[in-house]
Amino acid sequence: MKKPPAKLLIALAVLFVVQAFVSQSLLFPTWKKNYSTGELRIDRGLNADQLLASLAGLREMVAGILWVQTDQYFDTGQFDAVLPLIRLVTWLNPRQVEVYSTGAWHIAYNFTDEQNRSDRRYIPIALRLLEEGVQNNPNTYEMYFEVGWLYYHKIDDDYWQAVHWFEQSVEKKDILPARKGILFKAYEKNGQLDDSVSWLWKLQQEAEEQYARDGDNLSRVRRDTNERNLNNQLIRMTQRGVFGRRAGVYDQWPYDTHNPVDLNFTFSIRVIEPKVLRVTGTWGIPTTGARVRMQLFDEDYDLKWEPAPDLNFDRDKDRTFMQDELYTQNGRFDRKIDMSRNPNMYPFRAEKYKVVFSYNPRSAPAHIQDKIGWDGEGMTDQRYLKVSERYKNTDGKPGVRILYAEVELTRDQILMRGEYANGYVYNSPGYVPVEGTAGPEVVIPRSLRK
Repeated sequence: MKKPPAKLLIALAVLFVVQAFVSQSLLFPTWKKNYSTGELRIDRGLNADQLLASLAGLREMVAGILWVQTDQYFDTGQFDAVLPLIRLVTWLNPRQVEVYSTGAWHIAYNFTDEQNRSDRRYIPIALRLLEEGVQNNPNTYEMYFEVGWLYYHKIDDDYWQAVHWFEQSVEKKDILPARKGILFKAYEKNGQLDDSVSWLWKLQQEAEEQYARDGDNLSRVRRDTNERNLNNQLIRMTQRGVFGRRAGVYDQWPYDTHNPVDLNFTFSIRVIEPKVLRVTGTWGIPTTGARVRMQLFDEDYDLKWEPAPDLNFDRDKDRTFMQDELYTQNGRFDRKIDMSRNPNMYPFRAEKYKVVFSYNPRSAPAHIQDKIGWDGEGMTDQRYLKVSERYKNTDGKPGVRILYAEVELTRDQILMRGEYANGYVYNSPGYVPVEGTAGPEVVIPRSLRK
């Protein structure tokens, strides 16, 4: 047998040394930071064969196959089958951030009833899944951003939490420039108007520098967008009287929030079938599309917007929590709320329930805030205007004015039992039925013909 040439052996030896150097100095640190599961202690309890399979990438391969199957369940609406697969995929490959983000999105948004109201009892579970994603992927902005977005958009409450998570996301080097802008809106909703201006100024300066370096169309659009957002914010603070209040001259100038809108909020709750309510009412916001929030829940149920203690996907099965946004038009809302077809979502096992109507100016669209302000200083109501201790005003003190009405219903009333077999009606003070209305949710669809 002929021996290999000496030059070939030397070349192989050199390649081996180079490969070792590249692996140890370049590839291994990146793998350890972004893909290794060692620091997660997933290797505990594995025998030698299992550990070898893990090192060979078998876990990631299996996780990928399961995620494809999970996606098929998503597409066909088999959401109950999704939950255990999400748990298994995140255990096999805890670095797969899209599993955490997509899984939490489906948990928080896609478990819905017949009228597309999401089951808000799942929100603490979605938060817990994202929290685990943050713990396992601390070096990317994505998980921090997803938690902040859930507080900002879906929960639409606890705005300080949205600020907390968005602030962490913008510190990560891999964050996309377009994702940074949401922080100023979170500051705004949390009453931190000066912080919102400071952040917009920072973004505008960064975009200006980027455009000076690149000069391309994308950087120009980014610069112009940030400049427009900053200008709009300063104009709104001026026209809504923020600077006037600080200077003590609010009453001397015709700010947009003067002459507060009288909400004149009234409502009627009619039980028309077991677990079916027709909710009608009036209020004075002079625009189409403003939505009054309605919640119905067990009297003693305090559904807190914080991560669940563990990730077992077990919601509060015996509790009822319904939330709807009542669309208003021409100063009225009229909504049929059917909870009869979803007994797992609305078990109605408690004896008493609270029905709460609310409107928070911090959540209002900009064109409505132009009139009522960020803190509700431009709205009034003789019955249901409250000063919220939960939200802070622009001075950092409690005092945001919100619309808040609360009534109590019993289980017998909702289920039409006993003395309420023929139904139940609650009319708020001042409520006057409007005759001749077409009924709830009646629309005339536009023809599809040309």
